[in-house]
Amino acid sequence: MLDKAARICYNVPMKMTRSHFQALATLCADIIVDNNFTKKQVISIIDSFCDVCNRANPNFDANRFAEWVEMELHGQP
Repeated sequence: MLDKAARICYNVPMKMTRSHFQALATLCADIIVDNNFTKKQVISIIDSFCDVCNRANPNFDANRFAEWVEMELHGQP
C-alpha cells in the first residue's frame, strides 16, 4: 500500500516537455513504419498513444500529436 506522500505524488498530472512529446511522436511513427500498417491501423495506433497521454495529462493536445506523427511519417511540410 502506498503511503500518503506517494499517493499525493501519484495523483499529480504528468508534465510533458516538448522533447517528451517529440520522442513519443517519433516512437509512434517508427512503430507504424516498421510494421507497414494499414491506414485504419495507423489511426488506431495514434489514437491509442493519445489516449494514454491524455489519461496522464488532461492538457495533452491529441491533434498536435497526430500532426507531429504525420510529419514524422511523411517528412517536414
